[in-house]
Amino acid sequence: MLFGFSDDQLAIQRKYLAIGEEIADAAAASPEGFDFDGWRRLRDEGLWRLIVPTGALDADWWTFTAALDGLSSSIRTPELLLSVIAQAGMVRALERHGNPAQKDRYLDAILRGDVSATCIAEPTTGTDVRSIETSLTEVPGGYRLNGTKFNIAHAPIMDFALVVCRLHGKEQCNIELALLDRKTAGLSIGQVDDKLGNRNLPTGEIHFHDVEVPHERVLGKPGHGLSTLIDIISLGRLYYGLVAANLIRPYLVDAMNYAATRTSFKSQIDSHQYVQRRLVDLRIGMERSRWLAYGALSQLLTDHPEGLMMSSIAKLVGAEDLIANATNLMKLYGSLGYHNGRVAELMKNALGFASVGGTEEMHRKNIFNQMKRLAG
Repeated sequence: MLFGFSDDQLAIQRKYLAIGEEIADAAAASPEGFDFDGWRRLRDEGLWRLIVPTGALDADWWTFTAALDGLSSSIRTPELLLSVIAQAGMVRALERHGNPAQKDRYLDAILRGDVSATCIAEPTTGTDVRSIETSLTEVPGGYRLNGTKFNIAHAPIMDFALVVCRLHGKEQCNIELALLDRKTAGLSIGQVDDKLGNRNLPTGEIHFHDVEVPHERVLGKPGHGLSTLIDIISLGRLYYGLVAANLIRPYLVDAMNYAATRTSFKSQIDSHQYVQRRLVDLRIGMERSRWLAYGALSQLLTDHPEGLMMSSIAKLVGAEDLIANATNLMKLYGSLGYHNGRVAELMKNALGFASVGGTEEMHRKNIFNQMKRLAG
């Protein structure tokens, strides 16, 4: 396990900390919507070159993590971070499971700054992959894809997508993953979802009507789509935990300054034990989630038997700590926290972590299943 970043990684961390501050300042003056300027800035700074293998250079996930650590510690809102995590998951999918043609086509697209989407959830089944109804039917020369995905991050703006589907007529080992371009005939995009928070991360529906899918567009080994998908999304789960931890960092700095200058009962409120406890709990939650995410990443990258379970735990704990920390901040600021502003926005965005990357119930079920697997 990594207990500290190298000097080079610390330099990357500081670099992206500064970039995050600049992106946050620029986004504050921009209209609502996906931050294409921030996205292109990250591309131009070389974020994707840290994990897209080129020539003799392999993916450097720990250096990428240092960059994400710095970025998420200063950017204040999670939408662009969630987009980065989704794109990182696509890189992992192609790196580990893509054929040479898929890698050439889509890793190059990622380096250009194209936006990907991973399509799992459906209107009637949510993220229960084993129950999905989007079907892949074998026909001469390939497959036909039919169905609907909903609440898909990047659906309204995506350039290409990885679609989770069920192979028609097969009872077992029937989950497949198909790579599709936005302009594929029969693929259509629904309206942008109207959400409580995380409004700069566009989500929506994608519909498939007799979409032609060549055999070479199926990712990974035929019949192994479920295990391939779990391998892909586990990385995102632990990164959700890391981002959830670091989002609080600039708010904690603000809160410490506020408590040191706000007077109540003729003294600064940071002299009151209940205020001290709120501030301490913020730091405990932040550190707990951050180090849990690091541990899960270490296990996942080394194919540790507990890696999948720890990735779910990291996501679950990170979401719980973020929501609790946002609530604590609102209470600390009193009526000021309830006014529309940064703290109220954090609260709305934090609540999204209860479902992004899977609900609490789904992750607890996954953790229990992993416990049974490990015990067996």
